[in-house]
Formats: sequence, structure tokens, C-alpha cells
Amino acid sequence: MNLMLTRRDGNLYSAVLCIALILSSSLTGKSQTPIKSRPLPIGTLVDVGGYRVHLYCLGQGSPTVMIVGAFSFDWALVQPEVAKFTRVCTFDPSGTAWSDPIKAGAVPTCNQRVNEIHQLIMRAPVDGPYVLVGYSVGAQWARLYAAEYPDNIVGMVIVDHAFIGDPGKATPRQATRSHSLGQGYNPPTVVSEAPIVLGYQDDVNFSKLPKDVQELHTWALSENPVRPDYQMAEDCFSDLATVTGKSPFPLGDMPVTVISTGNETPGYLKLQTELMALSHRSEHAIAWNSTHMVLIDEPEVITGAILKMATAARQQPIKSAMP
Repeated sequence: MNLMLTRRDGNLYSAVLCIALILSSSLTGKSQTPIKSRPLPIGTLVDVGGYRVHLYCLGQGSPTVMIVGAFSFDWALVQPEVAKFTRVCTFDPSGTAWSDPIKAGAVPTCNQRVNEIHQLIMRAPVDGPYVLVGYSVGAQWARLYAAEYPDNIVGMVIVDHAFIGDPGKATPRQATRSHSLGQGYNPPTVVSEAPIVLGYQDDVNFSKLPKDVQELHTWALSENPVRPDYQMAEDCFSDLATVTGKSPFPLGDMPVTVISTGNETPGYLKLQTELMALSHRSEHAIAWNSTHMVLIDEPEVITGAILKMATAARQQPIKSAMP
């Protein structure tokens, strides 16, 4: 295993998250100002079996980078950069943004999310081989997808994996830093039985996104998207435990890069160690200057990890890396 660290800025502490489910962003008591008319999709609506999912792809080349997690347009600081060296796709999970719901008012199960990704890839189609990028709870979906459909996957980048911790054990240092960082800081988020509310728009770097993307984000939230909740996260972890069992290195020789933040929540570092043990070929990158929103706080960390993995994939024969 290799260790790859980014430059640390001691004046900025990474957000401490017990579980960050980004599709639930900003649905607090604040009022949202919806865009007056429904914007046209930036990508394509793909029928995945009775409902449509919005897919947005840029660039050309192989392997195809398939990003799982957040709204499709939230990757505006990452996707165009990746498109400079290969094809890259994002999508909106069912019930969010332009994507139809699976069933009105229902939160899809983890297995339904994984099947949705598979149907989307097959029906679009999105050509392989693939590098999977899983963000937050999307990292759970990506890991399950890799376990169920390992063929043609040449690598995985895990970005601040969803985390369930002990809600009663925030450290004094966390409390001090959340106060000192002031406006724009995302404080520790404690998982509960309700969907997690985390303010993407409150992140100090939200303004880095192009204005039209900021407006799309506001519009998508105003549509009351289907949000992952505590039960889904628990189900995903349960499914992962069933799939991987106690097998050492369940992803075999698949290249895996784990991107984490400076989160000091009890159990978070243990999770990173477990993620590093998914593969014989794992690397660790720390986005020291990031909250959970690494894709807007330090998008270059994600882009760099994808570039390294895509370059290595082109030099290797295409085969399943799973044992």
C-alpha cells in the first residue's frame, strides 16, 4: 500500500462528518428560491426500465470514468478537467434533478441504486472499461457495484466515504475548530433516523462553481429530491458486509485510491484503514483543505487521482481485478 498526501494547510480543518449524504444538501428551514422555469437537461434521459435517469458525459477515450454520488452538475470543477484526458460520466440518481423517481415518495434501497447504475451503463450505453468514482454514500453504491459486476472495472476512487459514527463522541478539538472557522464551515453531522441535512451551498467554496451550476443546484433542491437516509446507509453497510464477509482484500488487485479529509471523528480513521484494506493495490490521499465537499474544496485532488488511475489502466490488459 502506498501513502499519497496533499499539502496541508494548518489553518483549515476538514469538516468532521459522521455520514454525509450529499443529495440531502441544504434542505433546512432556509427557504429556497426556485428557478422560474424547469431547466433543460444538460445531458440525456436514459430509460432504465420503466423510468428515466439523467446521464451527462463529456470527453473521449478509455477508460470511461463513471462518477457515482451528488447531482450530475455538482462535478463542474472535476468533470471538465477529467474530460481533457478521457471520457467521464455523471448522473442524477432516480428522484433527483431531471431523473424520474422509481416510485413516488419512496426512497430506493441500496440494491435498487446498484441495479439502476447497471441498467444505466448497459442501456445508454456507457462503454467500458470503467474507473468508478464513488462519493459519500455513492461510494457504498460503487463498492457494491464492483462486487456484483467486477468485469471491465479497472479501478476505483473513493471520495470521503459515507460514515456512521458514534453521535455522542465529538472531540473538544472538533467543537473548537467549528467555532473558529465561522461562516462557511460544515460542522460535525450526527447521523439520526431522519435524512441528513448538509449545506452544500453553505460551503465556503460553493461560489467556485459557475453561476449556472449554482442556479441548477438551487433548482434541484427546490424540487424536493429523494434523499438517502440513515436506513439506506445502514442497509448499504449491511450489504457490503454480506458481500465482502471477512475476506482479506475483497477487491483483489483492483487499483483503489481512498481520498479522505482531516476528519477526527472517532471511528473515521478506522474506516479509512478498512477501505485501504479493500485491495492489495491501494493508495491514500488526504484532502487536508477540504470539508466533505472535496469536489468543490479541492477538486484537483480527485482529478489527480483519476488521471493517475486512468493512465495506469491504459498500460494494463483489460481483465477483472477481482479474486
